[in-house]
Amino acid sequence: MKKSKKSKSCPVFVSIASNKGRARTVNEDNFYADILGIREIPDLCGHRVLNHSDRYIFGVCDGMGGEQFGDTASEIAVGTMREFSDRIKKSELKDLHNAVNEYAREANRRICHMAWERSADMSGSTFVIVCVRGGMVYPFSMGDSRIYFRTGSELHQISEDQTVAAKKRRDNIYSEEEARLSPDAHKITTFLGVDSENIGLKALACEPLDLSRGEVLLCSDGLTDMCTNEEIRRCLIKYGDEFAAQHLVELALKNGGADNVTCMIIRKA
Repeated sequence: MKKSKKSKSCPVFVSIASNKGRARTVNEDNFYADILGIREIPDLCGHRVLNHSDRYIFGVCDGMGGEQFGDTASEIAVGTMREFSDRIKKSELKDLHNAVNEYAREANRRICHMAWERSADMSGSTFVIVCVRGGMVYPFSMGDSRIYFRTGSELHQISEDQTVAAKKRRDNIYSEEEARLSPDAHKITTFLGVDSENIGLKALACEPLDLSRGEVLLCSDGLTDMCTNEEIRRCLIKYGDEFAAQHLVELALKNGGADNVTCMIIRKA
């Protein structure tokens, strides 16, 4: 009988920071970082090399401050992500998007149920999630939390905002700057908690990324509302150390810190 080949581990480095900001009393952001788990305290920063596998799951969830129980919604979102992580990791590549959508539908159902139990008009959370497999990164998103990819001195936004402003920009109604500054930038069109019937609820799948070519940034809009892409790019280039996520959070706080801010940077170890 042939012995089954054991998958080689693919070490990755992760830098994480989360802060409630200068204006909020509660941190409605949350995250899931594979075996490291979820955020347990409002403000934290840290870094770690993970080398236990060749497959990892990382995600950032932003409870919607304009709705009720945003902190509970994001906690449900990352808790459900933790429950689904093995299922997502073990799925065939061709089924990966479906596995992420199954997660999204279940998280959506639980958030809707929580809102109903608490007699809330609505509650919700955005999410970004990346699945790392053998050095390749498969990104998915829902809402206005973002995924970026930095290669050398270049920074590219990988995810697409699901907001009224982003749609108007794609339709050439807004310029990029007008879309960023418009009140429509905070009108999210798709999020966890939006649809109690789960009709047509799907995460956006982005193009796969090669982790050997750069680093991935996951963040809540507490960073992107306070910092331009150019400021984020310069910060990542200047501070390429293990505290890179904390440097970004500090930049957002320096620029006003009007919202909770969470950053997670993943690179090959």
